Amino acid sequence: MLRFTLLGFPVGIHWMFWVSMALLGGATSSNTPEAMQALLGWIVVGFLSILIHELGHALTMRHYGDRQVGIILYGFGGQAQGSRHLTRQESFWVSAAGPFTQIAAAVVLWWLTDLWTPDQALLRYMLRAFINISLFWAVLNLLPIYPLDGGHISMSLFGPMRLRQALILSLVCAVGMAVFALNHFGLISVLFFGMFAFNNWKQLQGQPQVPWMMGR
Repeated sequence: MLRFTLLGFPVGIHWMFWVSMALLGGATSSNTPEAMQALLGWIVVGFLSILIHELGHALTMRHYGDRQVGIILYGFGGQAQGSRHLTRQESFWVSAAGPFTQIAAAVVLWWLTDLWTPDQALLRYMLRAFINISLFWAVLNLLPIYPLDGGHISMSLFGPMRLRQALILSLVCAVGMAVFALNHFGLISVLFFGMFAFNNWKQLQGQPQVPWMMGR
């Protein structure tokens, strides 16, 4: 696992993160030098976008007094791991901070590209890819599906006495997104939401959640 420190936060990156980024970037069909170059650019901006997302969570945790926050990127996403229990209000803002920080980064870059357009085709592609990845990932994470950020937000709003209702909402949304993905996206997206739905169903049955690669 690659490890470094950023803004005082220890960051770990599992090798599966790079593999999943490559697959999402079209590694199986990148069979020319130009395509490979574009793939590497896509992996770089995907990494930066998701890291910014997790920094949004981590900085908000620090704001609420947590001095032992770490970031790990693995599978198809990442997680900011804190060391203290969060109140409902704190959990809401910590959960929302990731996607909204990502959206803010995309909007700023979008504005900058209106002021300056680079001559290099690869750089133009990377800037567009960063904006697209950031907006797509942020909107995806705001869906009320646990363990996405939107699921954490939903649980914060429902409160500890109505977690079952939050899980039912999460299950319905996950199944709906799996059906939608079946008709509009690839098999990976179907498995992505299908696993979320399965985990939510297991939790409703009072059974442990199946380990997964996403988290706040």
